[in-house]
Amino acid sequence: MKVRVILTDLDGTLTEDRGSYLLNLEAIEALRKAEAKGIKVALVSGNSYPVLRGLYNYLGFSGGVVAENGCLVYYQGNIFPVCTPLPKVLVEEFRDKFKLKESWQNEYRRYDFGFTPPVITDDMRKWAEEKGVSIQSSGYALHISGRPGGKGAGVKKLLNVLGVKSEDVAAIGDSATDIEMLEIAGVRVAVANADENLKRVANFTLKLKSGDGVKEFIDSLTRE
Repeated sequence: MKVRVILTDLDGTLTEDRGSYLLNLEAIEALRKAEAKGIKVALVSGNSYPVLRGLYNYLGFSGGVVAENGCLVYYQGNIFPVCTPLPKVLVEEFRDKFKLKESWQNEYRRYDFGFTPPVITDDMRKWAEEKGVSIQSSGYALHISGRPGGKGAGVKKLLNVLGVKSEDVAAIGDSATDIEMLEIAGVRVAVANADENLKRVANFTLKLKSGDGVKEFIDSLTRE
């Protein structure tokens, strides 16, 4: 298994558990060992760019960032927009119409906006279709974004920038919003506590959950 780039989700994947904001430090240490062996690590998440860029710098990764569920890509000082920006008035209309709570990160977003509770209704899907907006749920938050939306578009852009083929990429995640990311990668990995729909796409389902699962995978990868 020749892997040049590891794409990893953040929440529920690099954390102690799903629903936890605590980073699993053993997972981080394992990924830094992968970096030391020449494997680039990229963060791919629904979180805002400032949150991910700060983490990326402090964690010592080098493979880039895909933020806002694929809508924004960062690599080596360059930012590449992928989605159409959403007007603030449209974001507010969605929030008010469906009586949702905004994510604190929405203040720092341009393309993809998060809300809770993370449940998509038929009326929401109809609204999104009428407005030309993408809608999805990670299980943690409900997201609307400009088209094309989804992690797949951002991952394709990042791999193009890196000049890396899909077969040389491993992707690891836990939620349904990671499906597009896994479908692009040659090595598709789900942590033990991942969404069942993601497990069906993966060609490896780990024995351990979340960050422990990431360490499990990286240890097996770097032993080869």
